[in-house]
Amino acid sequence: MDPLVHRLGFVALNVKNLDAAIADARDVMGLSLVGQGNGRALLTSNDRHAELIFYQAEASELHTIGLEALTPAHVGEVARRARAEGLEVVSETPSLPAMEHGVTIRFSENHLVEVHTPMLRDRPSRYSGPGIHPRYIDHANLTARDPASASEEMMRVLGLKLSERTAGWELSWMRAGDGRHHTLAFVKSDAAGIHHYSWEFADFNDFKRLGDVLDTFDRKLVWGPGRHGAGDNLFVYYVDAAGFLVECTAEMERIADPEFQARVVDPGENLSNYKVVNRWGQLPSQEWIGHFIPCMGRPGH
Repeated sequence: MDPLVHRLGFVALNVKNLDAAIADARDVMGLSLVGQGNGRALLTSNDRHAELIFYQAEASELHTIGLEALTPAHVGEVARRARAEGLEVVSETPSLPAMEHGVTIRFSENHLVEVHTPMLRDRPSRYSGPGIHPRYIDHANLTARDPASASEEMMRVLGLKLSERTAGWELSWMRAGDGRHHTLAFVKSDAAGIHHYSWEFADFNDFKRLGDVLDTFDRKLVWGPGRHGAGDNLFVYYVDAAGFLVECTAEMERIADPEFQARVVDPGENLSNYKVVNRWGQLPSQEWIGHFIPCMGRPGH
């Protein structure tokens, strides 16, 4: 069966300083501010109504991952599967008026995922302003105590397909309907949360521009540039003003074969297999390896 979700819809994050998070997203990444009010800000990089959502909160936390489904029937099937799995359906009302249908599910490790029909395309596709101006938001790497179970649960409920994993499930990469090597991935950790989220860039020249922009703010890259073995994508990482790790990527592998057999690879001790981690040889920094932002707590916790 084809995946029930087609692509990453949005990433929603809790931040302590809403104005600083907005300014950083605009000045560095070059996002357009769609609107701000009631402790929430919507930003986008293209004509989609929102791709990055900030919520004013007491701490930096992962709020929700949005996944775009193509039809209301797909949204309904996700809700049915979630209930069959015994998962909590938090809401069946879309979180934004720009989405006609949506269901929000709390998965076993406390990740909130909203599966929604396509976001309205009501924003200018081109706009002026500073920063890099990426093409679109493209994937998120989550953390889990048991990444094998977390991955398999999301594959059962969301219809995601496994593209690649390490031998011990320390890392796993899952694709959606658009065929990109991964839309969601899991990293083994002591707690559930998010490791990083990513923007698709036009080409390698944007990586150079990003480094120069960060330098003007007396900031640096955390890792890269390089080319991941898993996904074959170009990459570079930095940490934003709210403490989230942000990847900038280009040229990710696409998998069209519905019978594709997931690759199983050896990551090496402490991610030392450069053929998987970075084919250009530079291994990840300790700042990258140790990065972690938790899921927000359940209401009342």
